[in-house]
Amino acid sequence: MSSSKTYLTWALNQDGDLVHVDKVPNGNECGCVCPHCKSALCAKNGGDKDIKVHHFAHLSGVDCVGAVESALHKMAKDALLEAKCVYLPNRFDGRQGEQLHFYRVEVEYYDKDTRLRPDSIGYYDEKCLWIEFKRTHAVDSKKRGKIISAHIDCIEIDLNGCPLDPIEVKKFITSSAESRKWIRDISVSNRKAGHSSGPGYCNRYDDHYGDYRHVNRTFAKDEKGQLVNLIHDDANMNEHLYFCLACGKELTIDIGNDGSYLFTHIEEQPHCEDDMYLHEAAKEIIYARFYDSDEFVISVPQHHSCRDGSSCAFYNKAECVKEFQIPYDLKKYGYVECIKEYKFLNAKHKCDLVIKRADSFDQAIILSIDAGSCHVEATSLDNRIIELEVYDEDSLIGLLDEPIGYGGNASFLNFKKNNIATVVHEEIDRDISKFQLFSSGKYHLDKVPCTQINNKKRSTIYEIIFSNSTMNVYEAKYYALLMCYKKKRKACFCELCFFCVEVTGYEMTETICKRYRTKGTPHYPMQTMPVDCPHFSLNSALVSNIKMVSKDIVVIERDFDPINSKN
Repeated sequence: MSSSKTYLTWALNQDGDLVHVDKVPNGNECGCVCPHCKSALCAKNGGDKDIKVHHFAHLSGVDCVGAVESALHKMAKDALLEAKCVYLPNRFDGRQGEQLHFYRVEVEYYDKDTRLRPDSIGYYDEKCLWIEFKRTHAVDSKKRGKIISAHIDCIEIDLNGCPLDPIEVKKFITSSAESRKWIRDISVSNRKAGHSSGPGYCNRYDDHYGDYRHVNRTFAKDEKGQLVNLIHDDANMNEHLYFCLACGKELTIDIGNDGSYLFTHIEEQPHCEDDMYLHEAAKEIIYARFYDSDEFVISVPQHHSCRDGSSCAFYNKAECVKEFQIPYDLKKYGYVECIKEYKFLNAKHKCDLVIKRADSFDQAIILSIDAGSCHVEATSLDNRIIELEVYDEDSLIGLLDEPIGYGGNASFLNFKKNNIATVVHEEIDRDISKFQLFSSGKYHLDKVPCTQINNKKRSTIYEIIFSNSTMNVYEAKYYALLMCYKKKRKACFCELCFFCVEVTGYEMTETICKRYRTKGTPHYPMQTMPVDCPHFSLNSALVSNIKMVSKDIVVIERDFDPINSKN
């Protein structure tokens, strides 16, 4: 006989031990009670069990929903007590599970620190392991957070699919790594807080929460409204409640696959957007930092110009500068107040943060947080503005102690950037586009450091140096060739020729001459570098385009004696 129904075949006798239905008298005098509700049972074991399953039934006539689950839980705990052994789950770091033997096992022990009662505790060496058995209800996120906060190693074994049979249950617990997982594993839970590989991302699917976690959230607020971070603070769910900085909902503490601690929403609540979290966390971190420290340092980019600018023929005021990060402690300059969500009279929206002096908003500095989709534009104001890019948890961690704007993750608007200080040109060493024409008619265009701009080959007969060119490499080359053509310099002008076209293949672009079949010109002229081609025709459309894009460029031309320049 087969049946899909799960029957209660084990119950508690008068001594509190599990007994099988076939080991007790038939009927109401079996002396057994339900493992779940403790109500009296009737043993139905009198008939042929091939025709009807022997089982226990409640004398009240009402089935107890949790009876089988409680019996299985009791059976699993008894099996662990007897075997003093459990098979561990596979670990997050890739190691396979293994048997762990205990010298003592406790059942239903009440832990005062966490106010939790684990199903079983196994003791080995000088350590212990909590074992939770799952049938219907898994370890929820709050319980998980309490266990993690207390630094207790714990596993959960899923009993679903395990038959209500003590031999099979014992074998399942002690001999298999299947259907079990770590709640906290000391082999990876060895860091207070941290980050997974990559910029703040936790790259694992967590079946406990059913979604993909993007940002490892290490910042929250406690029940008193105090900012808490898992890097420096001893966060403990057994003593405090924690709430999301973005949506205000309750959080729990979890562990990433790299062993780092992180905050996450409890199961019943949807996760709020990462951008919103990053935006609000950055704001709270800066605000708390302003009032928790005697200094508040911003790192302002300053431009130091080239010391040789007045004597250098290639000097360009806009480009011959070196950027330095100069620290300024705003509190030393009289800034004593930080305000969240302040709205100026001439602004459409509230500013994320405003830092001001005691007496006036005239010199106030606005801090605007750019967290992707969560960003309030503040550039319409005349105030000095620091726009901070906060795209991952690493950005938030940098706000804890690094100067604001340090590392180039910020834009400083309406700040004076030019500084009276100067540096030698070796420190600037900016790249300058340089075109060289050789006596053979070949040419070369490249970016050259300004310290090497005067270096040349002996065969060079003509140079063009683009002091401030914004043209791309092709436009610069066409411009230089056009200058060679106007000066009647000996060169290969194929790239200016009307009859040359670019053919784009799968991996490369080649210049070919359309007249190679009829006039005998080279098929690929750039490979043979023909000079003084009798069929050359200047491409007027190309010339017009070069004239248009070269209106504002500054170039320096240098001619060399072709006789003394030969090799």
